[in-house]
Amino acid sequence: MSAAILNLRWDDLVNGQVPAVASKNPGLFCRIRVQAQAHRCPYCDSIVYSRRHSRCGVCAQVLPEECLFTVSEAEKVEKLVKTELQRHRAWLKKKEKV
Repeated sequence: MSAAILNLRWDDLVNGQVPAVASKNPGLFCRIRVQAQAHRCPYCDSIVYSRRHSRCGVCAQVLPEECLFTVSEAEKVEKLVKTELQRHRAWLKKKEKV
């Protein structure tokens, strides 16, 4: 497991600017070839935590297309989720046998 050090002063941010946080371990983003980006809901200005869902998790408004995964990105994410689920089930079966 790795950790990123966040060195940030909140008074340095201007008008709700979202800080870019760089990480040496991009995690799942590199596996689906997607850049990590901070998106905000245009209605309530909250952070969009999941680009998989079509509605904002805070105000439930429909999000614009630029806040969502493209069709190809969504297919890659779905495939990755299925693969990880299969790996987890295989691991659980292996643990049950021990």
